[in-house]
Amino acid sequence: MASKPVSAGSKRPRDPSVQGLKVKFLINIPLKVDSVDQALRRYGYLLEKLPEGFRKEDKDKKVLEDVAVIFGMNGKYTPELEGVLKTIKKTLDSFNPNYAHIKHSVITYTWGKDGTIAQDNPDCVPYQDIREYLKNNDATKKLVEELREKDPNCLVYFSFVDSDTVNFNSIYSEYIQIVQEELRKDSVPPTVMSTGYEVNRNSEHHIATWLDRMTRVAVAEVNPLLTYYPEPNFCVLVQQGCDTITESFIKPKRNKKQRNMESGVLISQIKERGKIKAVFSDKEPIHIAVPERFKLSGKGLKTGQSALQEMIFAICTYANGELTNARVYNKQQPDTVTQGKLPKGIAGINRAFIIKLYNCKDDKEFEELAKKNPFDIDGEVATSLVEAIRAAREYRKFLYEFEKKL
Repeated sequence: MASKPVSAGSKRPRDPSVQGLKVKFLINIPLKVDSVDQALRRYGYLLEKLPEGFRKEDKDKKVLEDVAVIFGMNGKYTPELEGVLKTIKKTLDSFNPNYAHIKHSVITYTWGKDGTIAQDNPDCVPYQDIREYLKNNDATKKLVEELREKDPNCLVYFSFVDSDTVNFNSIYSEYIQIVQEELRKDSVPPTVMSTGYEVNRNSEHHIATWLDRMTRVAVAEVNPLLTYYPEPNFCVLVQQGCDTITESFIKPKRNKKQRNMESGVLISQIKERGKIKAVFSDKEPIHIAVPERFKLSGKGLKTGQSALQEMIFAICTYANGELTNARVYNKQQPDTVTQGKLPKGIAGINRAFIIKLYNCKDDKEFEELAKKNPFDIDGEVATSLVEAIRAAREYRKFLYEFEKKL
């Protein structure tokens, strides 16, 4: 099942003028550069594979005219890398008929000391800054203008994907269908949407990534803003009159180590538009290569990034700024919740409630603990959080039963 969309803020009136609008995509791909050859091969591979993001019947409609790609080739600054990037840019600025089927541009930049961005961050990869620089670049804005040139009222989505994509797996046909379905419901297009990601079916990691994705879909059935929209595949609507997404990937008042969880930072700010619709669907996901961090556990059914892991699950629920710490959960006395002034470290204190509820040994314990919910959503007790955890627990039960048979 696809997730039920949720709108934040007041309801918008139906607008018949949005029916039949074209849906267009500007695909943002940050690409880490190790060498000229590696970068050019990955660039070529992604452009060759991109048409597979549409089903045949959609490709027959010339939908590739409604797509553009911006590549952000980047890496940690060194004089050597600076030379590599200049060679890449010079090469790609020359017309290549093999890649003329899709409108695209390439920008290059570096990070860290003496780099283009994040000069104060010499060590960890500044993922937030890398995506922010790419989406705000003049080349990106120019592509938005070109997409709207002949169709100023079209819906333009920034599609955020990673350079380790293996197969686009018809995701853009799926997104067009999602938008059309939502327009038929209430004439309001999604503001944020995702179909998630999996690794290829021939990988030993596939079942684990499928279970993770379906757990997130189950949560989104209850409240789509209580799940994490993965950077390898999510879309954000560009507001009319804008040539980029005006909200930022960079977390306000962050410390030097807070450079990841980009989608959650962005969506938390998008919610301030006041009227948004989020959809996390079980339609076809993007396929990615297996990241090094994906270590299998639980007889091969969980990765370290899986929402089946209680800590990861808890982080996902509040990543988009949907939950407010309204009371204090007392993990030493788990049958109590305290009103009044919130102490320092409240996020970690109340996170224990989510983890404990997710890990309840039986339904009776679950129901009792659920009464001590310390979170609010829009000024009311966050009952959707409890129901979302209940839904996710069904996948955990399946996992535990399945593991017993292995």
